[in-house]
Amino acid sequence: MERHSVTTSFGQRPAKLGHIASQMNVARLVEEAGKPGSNAPAAVNKWMLFRTLTEIKDRLGVSDRALGVLNALLSFQQETALSLPKVRLESEAAEAHEEGQGTSTSGASCDLVVFPSNKALCLRANGMDDRTLRRHLAILVDTGLIIRRDSPNGKRYARKDQTGQERFSDAFGFDLTPLVARAAEFDSLAEQLRQDKREVVLLKERISLCRRDVSKLIACGLDEGLPGNWEGFRQRFMGLVMPLRSIKETSGLQSLEREVTALRASVTAIMEDTINAENMTGNGGNFGQHQSNSNYTITPDFEPTSKEEGGEIKSFVPSELAESSLPRDYPVGMVIEACPDVSDYHTDGGKIRTWPQFMSAARLLRPMLGISPDAWKDAVSVMGEVDAAIVVATILQRSEHSSEARTLVSEGSGAIGTVVNGSPAIKSPGGYLRALTEKARAGEFALGPILMALMGQRLKAKRAGKAES
Repeated sequence: MERHSVTTSFGQRPAKLGHIASQMNVARLVEEAGKPGSNAPAAVNKWMLFRTLTEIKDRLGVSDRALGVLNALLSFQQETALSLPKVRLESEAAEAHEEGQGTSTSGASCDLVVFPSNKALCLRANGMDDRTLRRHLAILVDTGLIIRRDSPNGKRYARKDQTGQERFSDAFGFDLTPLVARAAEFDSLAEQLRQDKREVVLLKERISLCRRDVSKLIACGLDEGLPGNWEGFRQRFMGLVMPLRSIKETSGLQSLEREVTALRASVTAIMEDTINAENMTGNGGNFGQHQSNSNYTITPDFEPTSKEEGGEIKSFVPSELAESSLPRDYPVGMVIEACPDVSDYHTDGGKIRTWPQFMSAARLLRPMLGISPDAWKDAVSVMGEVDAAIVVATILQRSEHSSEARTLVSEGSGAIGTVVNGSPAIKSPGGYLRALTEKARAGEFALGPILMALMGQRLKAKRAGKAES
């Protein structure tokens, strides 16, 4: 005996297999919910259910606008707690018909059918256009969140039950039963999504920590002049420093974690071999031959803001930036907007928001770009440490290691060069920094135009990309 029948749409809308399958699946869930031992909830809070749907909307394939229409439909349901309708046998429906109670659509209760007009729906959907409303209603039907229950003439209405046992004997409109029947499925999807997000957070955390270790070990090897292919390690590491936010798939993060972990193992092995070799020669307590100028202390002098203040000329080490040493004309937010890639060298993870965070990232960045300690010391002595760090960040953003770098390809000869937002990429960061240092020494260098040019080029590239799409 058939407990449920499918319903088709009024007018020229064709019957789709997906719609029929969705109705049969809902009918099966409703039937199973009525059996002993079922785990189906007795009732579902419609607004908590809607919050869950909002969380998993991407996995369901619905947009924000479609959820806005669903929210409007839910508002026409008077009850906050939604429960599954009681399944009615055909014999019961026939008996009810003989008693003058009417026949319910699909042999089920009409309590979850709402029947607002398109005009009323548009008003509750914040004035949505009628055509847009129809499109999003179709999306909700296609994704199986609601079911159309059209009347013979396509109008939406309900017929009151004469006995008073139910609110309506018949209702034609949109059936919300799928929302309640699939509530357990939605909760499972939401929990899986939360687990995936937690896994992504942990992956990014492990990658950030590993990249920090690798960058500092490579910087130590380069600056100390340790034996080993440190230039090769540096090049390999630069290929792994891409913005984590640009990696959308978990598999991509897992692959990156494996590569960075393998690089850390290789670098650590070289370090261990060097230390063991030093111990074998009896110099385990003295590594003086490897000391270079990587740990030099620069103490640039900064004058008081005015002579009337009578303050002494103070000196500051790089790790303790004073307020007077900060570039007041260039807020750190402006620098990060012009050079977003430097954030990938922030060892604490997240966005750089303060000058100490920026300076810490710049110190890691300098050896990764292949800039020698001598070139860096010369730049600091001429520009000051903060300005020199900003220059290094701009060099990264314009180098072939930039996340915005693109390789030009010719049909005949293949790759012909690398550009960054339309400008040729910098291939020798150390030489470029020395050239800018000489310009600064001659008083022919200013940071402002460089920062503004970087932001302008990025904006122009984005506009060009939108125009092409």
